[in-house]
Amino acid sequence: MPTDPNKIFPPLPKGFSLPFYYASVNAIWVYYKVSREKVEPYLQDIALEPALFDGQALVLLHFQRYTGFISGAMSVVNEVQLNIIAYPRVLATKVPAISFADFLAGGEQTKTLGAYRLYVPADNPFAAKAGKELFNEPTFVTTFTYAVPDINDPSQKSWVVTCNDPDQTKKQTIFTLDIDANPPGLTRSAMSPIMQYTRDPKGLIFAYTWNVFGVFASAILDCGPTLSLGQSVHPMRAAMQGLLQGVPAVGMQTFETPPVGTSTRGYLIQPET
Repeated sequence: MPTDPNKIFPPLPKGFSLPFYYASVNAIWVYYKVSREKVEPYLQDIALEPALFDGQALVLLHFQRYTGFISGAMSVVNEVQLNIIAYPRVLATKVPAISFADFLAGGEQTKTLGAYRLYVPADNPFAAKAGKELFNEPTFVTTFTYAVPDINDPSQKSWVVTCNDPDQTKKQTIFTLDIDANPPGLTRSAMSPIMQYTRDPKGLIFAYTWNVFGVFASAILDCGPTLSLGQSVHPMRAAMQGLLQGVPAVGMQTFETPPVGTSTRGYLIQPET
């Protein structure tokens, strides 16, 4: 018997509609292998299991900047997501035994492995509200400072992203990520759609996907850089310290929306002589 749609599709909150179409995306995903024991406290009251690669769990730090056209406005958002790669316990028999290299290459096409949100800071209050109400994301509003590579600034060779404490009077940071944009072994991969998990108000798993239309660049990292943690007392900083302090990155992925147009160099038209 088919499942009652009213039991699995919550009504959309007033003032929102889906799907939301992105006009542009520039993003990086950085992966860290940690012990299963480190991530289990974050999954103890939700029916998710940590995905294991070589016996270790996977923590994902993701930064994205994106735009969207909305009638008489344009949405511009910078956002970070701190995640644990996990799967619903009820789907355990469908989870493939896959290597981390195959995972980065996009080989996990069952889409049971997904990013379980721990914290989602964003600098756009409406985007934070939408994330919370549409997807049950644990969002909060803060600011970022960053310098990242893109097609308009090829001189920028690394991703440098700082997430600031939401209390601007303290002038403290949660973390700084600094990672080479072109590590050895960077190859194309097909990760989309990206499975994502959150917790609904009743403690149930809420699942949704992010479709990214294009090719990713992925790389296994050999003793990649570690995060620099700030002095913020925000709980996200404490979580990152417990999960990631001193842990080297083991993999990364990037994506940049292809340009839809260009403005090229002008020239002078000389008068007749």
